[in-house]
Amino acid sequence: MKTKLCSFLFKNKHDMFRRTQWRLTMLYSGLLMIFLIVFIAIVSSLLYAIMTNDQERRINSLADQEMKAIEEILIEQAALGWMDDQNVIFLSEDQFFFYVINTRGQLIMGDEVHKGLRPALLSTLQNWTPEENELKYMDVAVPRHMHQFSRFRSFELKLLTAARPIFIRNHLVGVLYVGMDVTSFFRMFKWLRFILGGLAIAFIGVAVLFSHFMSKRALVPIQEAYNRQREFVANASHELRTPLSVIFSSIEALTMDEEITTNDFSQKILHRLRDEVKRMTKLINDLLTLARSDSEHAALELVKETFDFRPHAERTLQSLEELAMKKEISLHFDAPPSVTVVGDADKLTQLLYILLDNAIKYTPDGGEVSLKLDVVPHKQQRLLIISVKDTGIGISREDIGRIFDRFYRADKARTRQHGGHGLGLSIAKWIVDAHQGRIDVKSEVGKGTEFIVRIPF
Repeated sequence: MKTKLCSFLFKNKHDMFRRTQWRLTMLYSGLLMIFLIVFIAIVSSLLYAIMTNDQERRINSLADQEMKAIEEILIEQAALGWMDDQNVIFLSEDQFFFYVINTRGQLIMGDEVHKGLRPALLSTLQNWTPEENELKYMDVAVPRHMHQFSRFRSFELKLLTAARPIFIRNHLVGVLYVGMDVTSFFRMFKWLRFILGGLAIAFIGVAVLFSHFMSKRALVPIQEAYNRQREFVANASHELRTPLSVIFSSIEALTMDEEITTNDFSQKILHRLRDEVKRMTKLINDLLTLARSDSEHAALELVKETFDFRPHAERTLQSLEELAMKKEISLHFDAPPSVTVVGDADKLTQLLYILLDNAIKYTPDGGEVSLKLDVVPHKQQRLLIISVKDTGIGISREDIGRIFDRFYRADKARTRQHGGHGLGLSIAKWIVDAHQGRIDVKSEVGKGTEFIVRIPF
């Protein structure tokens, strides 16, 4: 029974162009987001600076005018020999209060928009020791019963206050405090930030959609070129298989000729030819396998069946015994008497062959390669665990993340020496992914590598 194991989400995960498209989308939209955030921050800062500077200029001008007027009045009263604590200064249109407090902390004169607020205002001013010409934003709690002073359901006033010293004949008699209500400004500026934030979110959504569309269009010619290249590789590989088969058959026939078998030089040439033809045949088969894996319309079709994997593993080890013996490598096999699994027998055998072949190739003479099979329960399923461990050269941390990339070779000189093309592990990863499994790598340079495959069924 044939079952397609690549669902829509699975295809998205492993589709190179989709991943590239989303990376481009995130890159372009990220740049637009950064520009938008910087723009909003600059605009908000400029608006805040302009409006606060205007308010501070107005309160400073008002404080200077009232300071001069109060000094003149107090000098005139002192000359007459009497002091009048009645208000002689009227509040301007945007002024909230003014108070003159002497050096003993007593109120000399003052006025506010509402008499009921005087205790709260004076209490707030007592906690402030102003520097010369200092400005301060003060928060004043409004009593709950004074609803006319609540701003946007808030019972807290924001007041911009200026302080000016009052001198009479070069003698400090007190400090003038002038306050302006800026609660509405701060509330409106807060709402402005919310509005700008909402617009930013909307523009970010538009930026993501626009970036996604543009990245998709940008990848169209690249994808078309890639598809043409893939078709060329598949067609060329098909065309090369037939002549290579003929060449291999001819070499096999020549090796049975008596005249050639008695000639050492001819035997040596034929052995080299046979090895090269085998290597080319393996490369072409790998290219065809990858070409099929790249097909858009034909996901990997697996023949799902229940079978004992142990005999397949034993045959794979036997086929690699000659290669291991040439390098004096010890092969170890550990598995239960029966390893019953559900999957594609041919593909899993191919996976095992790739891992064992790599382990033997990259293990120095006299090393060891171990194969371990096991089946364990996992949640409501079972897991086939394949472990291939060697005492080889190992893989560096920088290379582990790329060893499953096509044509990637960590050590190109050593790979060419062993006849590798950087395709085996890509095919192994493809087979594991098709079975909805995972493959992990543990390695230490100079000590060896272990590939652990977990396949659910």
